[in-house]
Amino acid sequence: MNSIILVEDAYDIKEINDSKHDLESKIFTLNFISHELLEKENVLHEIGESYVSKEDKIKTFDTAITLRKWHQKHPNLKKLKFKGVNLVDLFDVNELHQFLLESLSKLIIIKRIIEKTKPDKIFVSEKLKHIIDSIPKISNFEVQIFSKSTKTVFFFDEYHINYKIGPIPISFNISRTNLAKIRKWYEKIATIQNFWYDEKKLKNTVLFLEFDPITYEELFFELNKLGITIILLNRRKSAMWNSKAISIIKKYNCKLVNENKLISNNKQEIFKNIEYFKKEFKQFWLDQEFLERTFVFENCFFWKVIKDSLIQVYENRLSDYVKLVFLSDELLKKSNFVSIVSLNSMGETENSIIQNNNNKIQTIILEHGYANFVNDVSRYDVFHMYYKLSSNDKIAVWGKIQKEYLQKKKNIDENQFLQVGSPRHDSFFKIKKKINTNKKQILILTTPLQQHTGITDTYTVLRYQNLITNIMKILKQLDVEIIVKLHPSQDKFNKLTSTFFKKFDKNIPIFHATSILTHLKSSDAVIHIDPNGIGLSTSILESLILNIPTMNIIINDEIFEFDCVQKNAIMSFLDTDNLEKPISNLLFDHDTRNNLIINGKNHVDNYLINPGEASSKLAHYLNSFSH
Repeated sequence: MNSIILVEDAYDIKEINDSKHDLESKIFTLNFISHELLEKENVLHEIGESYVSKEDKIKTFDTAITLRKWHQKHPNLKKLKFKGVNLVDLFDVNELHQFLLESLSKLIIIKRIIEKTKPDKIFVSEKLKHIIDSIPKISNFEVQIFSKSTKTVFFFDEYHINYKIGPIPISFNISRTNLAKIRKWYEKIATIQNFWYDEKKLKNTVLFLEFDPITYEELFFELNKLGITIILLNRRKSAMWNSKAISIIKKYNCKLVNENKLISNNKQEIFKNIEYFKKEFKQFWLDQEFLERTFVFENCFFWKVIKDSLIQVYENRLSDYVKLVFLSDELLKKSNFVSIVSLNSMGETENSIIQNNNNKIQTIILEHGYANFVNDVSRYDVFHMYYKLSSNDKIAVWGKIQKEYLQKKKNIDENQFLQVGSPRHDSFFKIKKKINTNKKQILILTTPLQQHTGITDTYTVLRYQNLITNIMKILKQLDVEIIVKLHPSQDKFNKLTSTFFKKFDKNIPIFHATSILTHLKSSDAVIHIDPNGIGLSTSILESLILNIPTMNIIINDEIFEFDCVQKNAIMSFLDTDNLEKPISNLLFDHDTRNNLIINGKNHVDNYLINPGEASSKLAHYLNSFSH
């Protein structure tokens, strides 16, 4: 009998070890975690992702992008509109994308395995059975299942928190619910410090959505000089997240939106609306015909695969969504903001405010990352700020390269652009680098292994691990000081990445939440590790601003011709290249280092407008909207 077993985690592996399955069954892993566990147990298996082609991955990604708008043709969509905001549409776009992509990636792996192995029997978890049921049968096979929870944890169901108490770093995960409770503790600080926004007392105000005061201190300084009051609305990460942030808020007389005050007098109305929309959502999900024909991929009707998780996340967040919309409505009705500034239009806070505003107040979307796409990878630009832009939005770009890309690829009108530069990097141009008189210091920067692109798989992680080992061996021979800085996002693979480094050297310093500027100031060179090479990390640009020779090593089979690559502003290599001499040259060869510094400066000059003065430029633009 041709039987197969599909596993994706430790629970599945325990089940197959405890069960009486056919010993001749072929085991397939669906991800790196299950592969690594079976490797440790010396269990023979195949990596399921090996059955998936590059074209499959692109098709999966494109389908996930298309399904971002899955709800827009639902016949009862209008019934879920509240105060001008569609409650279905509030779900964070990137969070939805990640959920859909993970489901579709799993589906395509299992489909390809079944197509190529044509099994008589499949042993699988209850969680995966819905996927198998969605696949058109190419042969008659028996499915044997074992029970398993189908609960899905969404990206923003948990938040990763990093703090320092003196020299002691503290890191932990906190649920979305408990994060809301912690806000009450922050509110006490705001009350004591007189930080609350009072719309009756203030004029000439600008509303900032989900901004970190530390990152944008220079901008706040410039706005304060012009007599503009900064109003902060932060629902994901508190604006008062540490003592430095609190001091900046106080120094520049920033004010915080008091959510409780704005909605406290309307609790009864909010409760009634929550109950009303609970009923409307139940009706919404009953249209099985619409949902079945909407969620289709390669003739697989996969609504049942995602049904429970998607319905559950809306049930869990409905109360929060209703309160958020009510907050947005009250805030905009009672205020007279000069403008609204956001870093994107895809998050829940940003989406609610922008929809509720409905173009009444000028909205500025500020570019916040190093975006330099080329035609070969332009499909992946959706992770930046270009989604849901309206013709009335102003887009504050960092320079001409990004402006030209948006004009050509997105057909954005010339009048929508504000060429300001990068306010968050003004301070970088004023830094004096430390000169190391002893050992050379190299900073290793990592990019998340998260599955946003559909490209990352078990082979990517294995190559990532091998690359880290290779880099560490080379650097140890060169006798340099090594520092590792993980990407600051709440990437679930950050812990795994740390493990790869610690396996080689358990004493290596690894940082996560610290400012990158702290480490760049003392670095002689930077090595950046990129798991797919389809975009550029902002940390590369930051290294170039500080005139640090930089190498980008890509886990892929090709290097894309970004401007910094064309202009030789960085050294670009594949993980399969021989890296020993290039790394040595990066650190010690005078000509190599000097050329990189010159080319890097030219690229920065070409990419960034108003270096060191972007905050002043944007502040004056914002001030002009008040006249």
